[in-house]
Amino acid sequence: MPPFSSSAHSRRNTVEPRPTVEWTRVRLRVRAIALSFVLFLICAGFTLTADPLDQWYRRNPLPTADRLSGVAYGNNAFVAVGFGGAIASSADGTNWVSQTSGTPEALYGVAYGNGTFVAVGGYGVILASDGLNWTSVDSGSDTLLTAAAYGNGTFVAVGDVDAFGNATILTSSEGVTWTPADSGMPGLLTAITYASGMFVAVGELGLILTSVDALNWTVADSGTQINLNGVAYGNGTFVAVGGTEILASPDGLAWTRQTGSTSNELYAAAFGDGQFVLAGAGTILTSTNATDWMNQDVGVNTVDLWGVTHGNGMFVTAGNTTGRAFSTSVILTSADARVWTSRTTGILDQAYYDVAFGNGTFVAVGLRDAKSGVGAIATSPDGVTWTGPAFSTTASLSGVAYGNGVFVAVGSYTNTTGQKAGRIVTSTDDSAWLEQSSQTTPALSAVAFGNGMFVAAGGTNAAISTDGRAWTPSASGTASNLLALAYGGGLFVGVGSRGTIQTSTNGDVWTKRPTSTTHTLSGIAYGNGRFVTVGNVGTVFTSDDGTNWTSVNSGFQNILNGVTYGNGTFVAVGSASGSTGFSTILTSGDGYAWSERAPGSVQALRGAVYGNGSFLVVGDQSTILQSAGPTDFRLTANGFDTTGFHLTVVGAPGSRYRLQALTYFNPSNWVDLITITNTQSAISLTDTTATMFPQRFYRLVSP
Repeated sequence: MPPFSSSAHSRRNTVEPRPTVEWTRVRLRVRAIALSFVLFLICAGFTLTADPLDQWYRRNPLPTADRLSGVAYGNNAFVAVGFGGAIASSADGTNWVSQTSGTPEALYGVAYGNGTFVAVGGYGVILASDGLNWTSVDSGSDTLLTAAAYGNGTFVAVGDVDAFGNATILTSSEGVTWTPADSGMPGLLTAITYASGMFVAVGELGLILTSVDALNWTVADSGTQINLNGVAYGNGTFVAVGGTEILASPDGLAWTRQTGSTSNELYAAAFGDGQFVLAGAGTILTSTNATDWMNQDVGVNTVDLWGVTHGNGMFVTAGNTTGRAFSTSVILTSADARVWTSRTTGILDQAYYDVAFGNGTFVAVGLRDAKSGVGAIATSPDGVTWTGPAFSTTASLSGVAYGNGVFVAVGSYTNTTGQKAGRIVTSTDDSAWLEQSSQTTPALSAVAFGNGMFVAAGGTNAAISTDGRAWTPSASGTASNLLALAYGGGLFVGVGSRGTIQTSTNGDVWTKRPTSTTHTLSGIAYGNGRFVTVGNVGTVFTSDDGTNWTSVNSGFQNILNGVTYGNGTFVAVGSASGSTGFSTILTSGDGYAWSERAPGSVQALRGAVYGNGSFLVVGDQSTILQSAGPTDFRLTANGFDTTGFHLTVVGAPGSRYRLQALTYFNPSNWVDLITITNTQSAISLTDTTATMFPQRFYRLVSP
């Protein structure tokens, strides 16, 4: 048995990890109940806390929202990479977690060798990793890199034409220092493999290059002008695919066209357990001899599959969904290449526009699905696990609020006469939603609750309700250009296009407040006696009374779509940042001085809320992110048995921890025992060497 063994428990846990230290001392012959007491006493005095707003966890969809382009296996783990710097990993092919790449650039290929994963992508991006931590390395190129392979002690990355007009080839012995090699041929290379003592790279217009040393490359005659996308080796045969064609070669030099059984385009190839697997546009083909090919059923999945690999008795293919107004990641796995199982989870709504928290529940609402016609509603008791309701309205929902025990969501749709009309739906249990609007309800954009009433507004329309069911339209006609609402200090404040800010004490009569901008204001929040509104080009205004507004230099030019307040902090969200490429999240303690956070996602974010000790933000491609909360992960001592000393780690799934130990207490002498990633909420660890020490201190560190 290794010094540490682990197992996972399916136990629900809603607390969030943050870089905190938990530790305990273990003495022989001390009962487990005493250990728990020691753990509590020691942890009470030693907690190191990082800013939870620097830690954001993807909650939907999982493991990522982005298209995945490549997948590899190595060091007992699968790693998939894709657009927006997306990286997902799995120790078993079944449970996948998102990893932080540190780049927003698209990643197209990944390879493993010599203890290192190497991912390549746009603008010459190369990342190196031990499977947990990813580091950007200097490729010496700004050319698109599409694929990588490892063989004979060398990594090789390939891509688009270089500065000399030839196909780019880069080599490295360790994945960190890269040197260009002369391909000698123009064109884009799209895939590469190493087998039988040879690198084989394929690309556009039938380009195939081979090399035994990764330095000197020879052109092979493919016999085709088709764009080749993938290549693999097995059973003494190289197989290359592109378009609907399949090519085979015994040596990488002489190629013959095979008869496939697909009319769909093929993107990737792999070999394992005695068979080839080809993946493509809604198709998977298999063959044991590279001659006779069988179509395999991908089930109800409408997918494009861009990468495929084999490891530990399992095939894994990765790509994206198709046939919808938007796409998201796809991961399919199979033990036999015949029966395939989806490993991605979550609710697939096109976009969420707003989110609210009340009565221990988060509710996100958003865009109407183009096919089903149903508006997006998703609910969660903890921000981690999300479900959709049995019924949803046939409208796009752009605002949601909670008050008096009721969630109220508002939005708009196009009626049978081609006119914009409004929708209002309510729920008291976040599961059953009831229509409260009529044919005369005007189009609405936002809703807020305050002073015992709901106020909904949109453009020049406004309506008031005390219970969310019976609504009275504004009779004054004074609302104008309204897109977002907030309540605070006895005032409803609405903001909107052309720099509009209006205030109302009753939701009926609205008074315009002067501003110095014509930029659209898209979000507003109230906290600690202050209103903050945000909008296009990084626009921020603040007011302590709702009447007099001060323009704030946020220091950013990002498009800001929403803002919320909680735990002493304003959080504004928006589209991808021009400076970082990541989704925009700005934070401020006072509404004046703003800091930019890097959440690791690239989707536009449109709404935010604070609840249950954490911030939750929503946006495009079903994206839901949650900040780290105030509660830490836990390390529990469970005592000895004949196998060793047992501990349990409880934390958020997908979070990474290091278990450390020392024998005599000296804070400078902590030693890493094991690094783990929670695939589920609880992991059991056994220290099989514990009896070798008179006493031992343990602590858990994240990251």
